[in-house]
Amino acid sequence: MRVTILLLGLASAVSLALGQPKGYVIDTETPAGQLLQQIGLEEDPQRKLALLEKFTQEFPNHEVIGWVWSQKPPLYVKLNQPEKALEACSHWLNIEPTNAAGAHSCLKIAETTQNPDAIGQWAVATHEAANKLLSSSPPKFEDEEEEQEWKRSLEFARQVRAYAEYSLYATAAQVSDPAKKARLLELLWQRNPESEYMKQGLPLYFVALQQSGQTDKAVALAEQAIQKGQANEDMLLLAADYRFNQKKDYDQTMRYAEEVVKILESKPVPEGVSPEAWENKKRLMLGLAYWYQGVIHSLRKNYAAADKALRAALPYVEANEQLLAAALFHLGVANYQIGDKTGDQKRILDAYQFTRRCAEIKSPFQAQARQNLQAIQAQYRIK
Repeated sequence: MRVTILLLGLASAVSLALGQPKGYVIDTETPAGQLLQQIGLEEDPQRKLALLEKFTQEFPNHEVIGWVWSQKPPLYVKLNQPEKALEACSHWLNIEPTNAAGAHSCLKIAETTQNPDAIGQWAVATHEAANKLLSSSPPKFEDEEEEQEWKRSLEFARQVRAYAEYSLYATAAQVSDPAKKARLLELLWQRNPESEYMKQGLPLYFVALQQSGQTDKAVALAEQAIQKGQANEDMLLLAADYRFNQKKDYDQTMRYAEEVVKILESKPVPEGVSPEAWENKKRLMLGLAYWYQGVIHSLRKNYAAADKALRAALPYVEANEQLLAAALFHLGVANYQIGDKTGDQKRILDAYQFTRRCAEIKSPFQAQARQNLQAIQAQYRIK
């Protein structure tokens, strides 16, 4: 006896993958066919699962084994066992790696667990399944309807891929643990740095890396974002600090610092930030940007440019003694060089005052500042 049944995939809980066979002729004279018939007739979730498990064990290479595995997740969901549902999903997707719709349905199950790790795992699996389908060769079509169904499956795969990206971003936005937040956004960045959700998630990712102590990754992300024209002022300043202190790459430091100033000159108060808090942050960042520029100009003996940048930085770095000491030291050098060359006595007096202030601050510049101060006093007879 032969019975035709419709393979319905995952019913309402999990969508059937587009492109999966819609019908299968069961030969009830075979053990596999008899078991499939039992599965189709059984309504109790527990007994149905037992039959499905029996089939997977006895007929692991059967041509409808993918469909058999696809029946398990919705049953486990009915029994409030989402972890087992996702375990079954893994077996199912191993058999049908291009099943984007099935993977998406498993991702929806993962989202019900509110477990960031599970959601991340299934968002990645869904994204990969969609990519595999989209990069696969089209089958031979027997008629126009099959061709149209294939095109619909590709369009759905694109939507599924976008949803996987959204799921990673949305979950990360709700997670409080910086390490978990960073991991979810890293998965999104790795899959599609150009994603519309990555544009929103990039600042979150950067901050999460810093908060979780992953400074090297934060620097790498900042420089990648800079190359793509997606960096904000925080990323630029971290990259500037890295280039200045770790790499001694003054050209890049200068470019980053100049970009920070350009951004801050026109950036309005960010949403959700008080004007006072933004003004304080803006002052600090401008101070750092001008400071980098001024120190680099001084090291390169561009004394007029150093003087201009460091005078701009001075009001903003007063609260940071180490930055202040460096700024004062280089201002003293710059003004001495300009005054000594041009005979400008005001510049010499400025050099003396800047150097004297630096000499009063305990810093790596203090000893040299005291020597410079004595030299200026001796040369220009300043008391």
